[in-house]
Amino acid sequence: MERNRALWDAWAEEHFGSAFYGVDRFRAGDSTLPDFDVDAVGAVAGKRLLHLQCHFGLDTLSWARLGAVVTGLDFSPKAVGLARRVAETCGLRARFIHANVYDAAESLGGERFPVVVATAGVLPWLPDIPRWAGVVASVLEPGGLFYLREFHPVSQVFAPSSANPRAPELRYPYFPTGDPVREAAEASYAGAGVVEDGTSCEWPHSLGEVMQSLLDAGLRLETVREFPFTTYRAYPWLEEGTDGRWRWPGDQSPLPLMYSLRCHAPH
Repeated sequence: MERNRALWDAWAEEHFGSAFYGVDRFRAGDSTLPDFDVDAVGAVAGKRLLHLQCHFGLDTLSWARLGAVVTGLDFSPKAVGLARRVAETCGLRARFIHANVYDAAESLGGERFPVVVATAGVLPWLPDIPRWAGVVASVLEPGGLFYLREFHPVSQVFAPSSANPRAPELRYPYFPTGDPVREAAEASYAGAGVVEDGTSCEWPHSLGEVMQSLLDAGLRLETVREFPFTTYRAYPWLEEGTDGRWRWPGDQSPLPLMYSLRCHAPH
């Protein structure tokens, strides 16, 4: 995780200035939240909302624009500093905390929230999903809502083919192995350059592992949705639709690309 933190520190500044994130567009009033996230979480005006693994906070601040009283938490100090800068320049009230997600409860001083969210591309960077689920349960108020949107683990077993970068080939495990997949840090999804001596460490987590871990942590799972699209071109073989979402080529969707779930803490 220290290797990953160093990687995200290196990427933070480049992501901040990238066309992918469009910070200037956000400052002009854009939201980064897809409509299905907003619909799933529901009305947040006046509610305290915690965003785990928030990067530099554009999604967090989008919730603030919907009226939530937001707290974002991330393990990259550079990303947290940039999040605070955006909040200030946009005149948005927000709190950003630098902490490893596993230390969230302690870093928040035991504060609990009626709404907790985590989106998207967050779980592969964590080695221990049962521990993460316990953290989620520990920061939820009784009856509180947790919402997760993540890339589907089925889609994450593929990588660009060595023969054709725009074709997928099976490369990574689906089920947890306990060991991370270690790779040289290539250009990120946002176009950030290769980090010198950088290494990413990612852990596979099946959908069953995620759901069972949340159930074992005492949460009540209410809805699970699988999507045939991503919100950006996460893989080079995807094609953009007229709705701006990215899907498998052709008319069929052979495998899911993202999923979401909602669960509540018991009263």
